Amino acid sequence: MDESAEVPVPLTSQPPRALTRAIVLLLGVCVCVSVPLAFEIMTTPPPQERHFHIESFRYGTSPSILRVNRGDLLDLTFSTLDTGHSFLLQDYRVEARVAPSGEDSAVELRDPLDTSERPAYAPSLRLTAGLPGWWGRLVSASRFRCHSYCGPMHGFEQGDLIVRPNILFALSLGVLAAVVLIGYLRARWDSAPPAPELRWIDLNRRSRWLSRLLRWRPLQYVVTLPAMAGFILAGFAGLFGTQVAGRNFAVMLTWALWMSLLTLFLIPWGGRIWCLACPLPSLGEYMQRGSTIEVRSGAAGRYRNRFFGLGRRWPSSLRGPWLRLVLFFGLGVFSASLAGQPFWTAVTLLALGGMAVIASLIWELRVFCRYICPVGSYLGVFSSAGRLMVRKRAGAVCASCSERSCLLGSAEGWACPYGLCVRNIDTNADCGMCAECFKTCPHDNVSLAWRRGPWTGCFRSLGEAWQAVVLLILAMTYSLTVHSPWPWMRDRANVVDKSTWIQFGAYAASVGGIAFVLTPLMFWLAVAWGARRSGSAALPTKDAFLRTMPALVPLGLAFWASFFIATLMVNATYIAFSISDPFGRGWDFLGIAGIPWAQIWPSGIPWLQAGITLLGLALGLRQGFRQWRGILGQGDRALRAFAPTAAVMTVLSAAMLIYFTAF
Repeated sequence: MDESAEVPVPLTSQPPRALTRAIVLLLGVCVCVSVPLAFEIMTTPPPQERHFHIESFRYGTSPSILRVNRGDLLDLTFSTLDTGHSFLLQDYRVEARVAPSGEDSAVELRDPLDTSERPAYAPSLRLTAGLPGWWGRLVSASRFRCHSYCGPMHGFEQGDLIVRPNILFALSLGVLAAVVLIGYLRARWDSAPPAPELRWIDLNRRSRWLSRLLRWRPLQYVVTLPAMAGFILAGFAGLFGTQVAGRNFAVMLTWALWMSLLTLFLIPWGGRIWCLACPLPSLGEYMQRGSTIEVRSGAAGRYRNRFFGLGRRWPSSLRGPWLRLVLFFGLGVFSASLAGQPFWTAVTLLALGGMAVIASLIWELRVFCRYICPVGSYLGVFSSAGRLMVRKRAGAVCASCSERSCLLGSAEGWACPYGLCVRNIDTNADCGMCAECFKTCPHDNVSLAWRRGPWTGCFRSLGEAWQAVVLLILAMTYSLTVHSPWPWMRDRANVVDKSTWIQFGAYAASVGGIAFVLTPLMFWLAVAWGARRSGSAALPTKDAFLRTMPALVPLGLAFWASFFIATLMVNATYIAFSISDPFGRGWDFLGIAGIPWAQIWPSGIPWLQAGITLLGLALGLRQGFRQWRGILGQGDRALRAFAPTAAVMTVLSAAMLIYFTAF
């Protein structure tokens, strides 16, 4: 026997590698979380008596942020510069109503959740900072609002009571550090070959009733009807109903309910399923087809269906996502003002519907949805990661198909309104899930698929990648202008009653420059630097950029979800009010007109926002690393390549976490 040969070490003498790594990760997480928590708790001063004078005005307060310590005895006095205002702090179940200047200095104090209680009057509001109970010790950020209508932008008056120790702030930054540490270590330890992509689930093959439903001719018409009714009702309510935004169906449906449901539920789970029910293109499409349900076979240009209208092709110079992205940006910068004006909200909705009708009569198919609709940018970017999608079952079947009925139409169904052939659909960005291809395909080769794993594709053009960056910045801008405690931010976006057009123009130009130029340039340089660090400089920077920017999809959607979760929870009562009385004329279909306005779990909103942001960052970092892992094949090189982009994403996430938890 060769004595120089190595003697194998018994497996029992060394801990398994997986166990060792799990212990390292656990210790790292404990350190990341415990250090900022301990520092925050140890540096919080003892309680004391504090006095604040809060001056209210359209549209905000001064000061707008009250920073106190748990146990402080607060004495709050109030005044107003213009009309009546109120200081509503639902977490503490107090509301102080402030009379206009020159009247009695005493404020009216009441419990906002108990309308039967008689109000009290006192020169000041006294309360103790910090809520009781175990949950109360975790509540560090409480938002106060004005509940006395004072003008079109009334709903934007808000401020924050920040109580130390700020557990949420410290915990959020600790978890952020833990996410980065876990991602770094797992990437360093990653030596296995990339796992094969999981096969999606073929839903309509598994379910006979779903297959029949997708082939049912009236499906889209039936699904669109309630959405069309809501659209028409919103238009009339905005034009002829009350102009108090919180009581008008047009504002509540469009900006509070629909966009919230779209962001929080429909896009993450259903991809572009909303397009199946969208009322905007429906009327124009009915006119273009000369039918609502029946199929008209015949020849119209290259298609096998008969259409009315000019049927022109959309100019090639305007194809792609740029036009709809610019329109979405324009709609976005005006949205703060539109949300306070039911009339202009209705005008915007009707204008979009009118544009869709005109486009259908001049150009072929759904040109409006493909190249004009502002919401198309939002759907096109974020639906790429959605779970529900339309895909071909077998590539060989599509390759041997000469009819291309899904694209050109047939006697069984209309040509694809989005100009797509099923065999070429490999992303959710373009397909509006109208279900026509399920009816036209003679080979039953179309699947309504459910994605089992993460999206692993890449953007196909710079326009698509730019959309992801611009939408990321717009999500941050929305939060700062609509939900922030700083009135000067809202003043920049308010052209409803202040008409400060020069100031608004500077604001729009600044946001546009940051969104369209500075931030994309920052990510471009980060991608180029990462490619050079990894030794893959031969890969063109454009290709690397297209492959890396999908990492922004989960993060951007998380920023938007953080914005809309707050919008929905704050306005849930107003949404119900507007459904019960859409015109604000004293109707009460649901019998809820007399209940007090109440936010849904306001103390939990910052926790949900922080959690959603951290989840979006974690998924975004994983997505970006996997993109580079697929390019380079080696974990360490992929880590070096993605590190600069990951650093930018982490800094932006940290900024949003600080904003959600400490401002």
